[in-house]
Amino acid sequence: MNKANVLKTRIDALLNVLSEDVLVISQSGTIIFSSHNNAALPWGSNDALTGKSLEQIFPEHIAFIVQGMVDQALSLNQLTVKELLLDPEEIPYLKEQGMKNSCWVEARLAPSAGDEPSVVCRIEDISRRKKSERDRSKVQRDLLTGMYNYRALMPVLSQSMAQAVRYDWVCSLMIIDIDSLVAIKDQRGWDVGDQILKRLAESLNSLKRTADFLARVGEDGFAILLPETNQEQGRLAAERVRRMVAELTGPDAATDVEFTVSIGVATLTGEADTAEDMFARAEEALQRAKQAGGDRIASDF
Repeated sequence: MNKANVLKTRIDALLNVLSEDVLVISQSGTIIFSSHNNAALPWGSNDALTGKSLEQIFPEHIAFIVQGMVDQALSLNQLTVKELLLDPEEIPYLKEQGMKNSCWVEARLAPSAGDEPSVVCRIEDISRRKKSERDRSKVQRDLLTGMYNYRALMPVLSQSMAQAVRYDWVCSLMIIDIDSLVAIKDQRGWDVGDQILKRLAESLNSLKRTADFLARVGEDGFAILLPETNQEQGRLAAERVRRMVAELTGPDAATDVEFTVSIGVATLTGEADTAEDMFARAEEALQRAKQAGGDRIASDF
């Protein structure tokens, strides 16, 4: 057996133990080799797939994406990765082969050696991973506003504090609470209260800086992590929020319900400071602001 046949035999043996689909695609978008013995996606036989063009397998928009990946991998001589949703209702070829449910796949294309320009394409079913990501995202998101929640905030706050200590920076945290929201809900209905929360979330999201982190905490308010922000700057940021709320409840507001907010601001104290300590100080400052009559700002020191 010559060296070429030995190499082919070894490659075939390797491909046969892989759990992913492997395709070799020419520069023009034709399948010149396929291996999917253990794969979950029903491509049909290896021989049946060989010689087909991308347009014969996929709908136009997916074929266009994959051909673009082929071109990019060959022109840049590098790995190209993209996630794709494959739906049998949109892909008659796979439906004919027995595919019943849509699935997410990760396509990884890399240039292959040979006389004819081509790429090796590994296709892995990542549906379980995507479902896990969606489930994890739901756990870390507030269902009403779509904002991150307390559970998502705390590790980000901890990381920001650690970076601030390491690089001799500073960071602050503000907690924003709607004054008398329970009374508003009792008087105007819970739907009105929810509308206020959603409108405030949207406004805070548009006001915050790119590096800031916004989360809903508790029933009545939100927290904003402010990296590279000292106490004075934190209070100025809080005042901007307080003024913004005043404008939200003006004559041009979408709702005629007037409301105010109280804001507590805490600033990193040093290396021994923890995310839980900093959050607690911001909450204590918030309570002082509310006890003083609301519609005001208090800081931790």
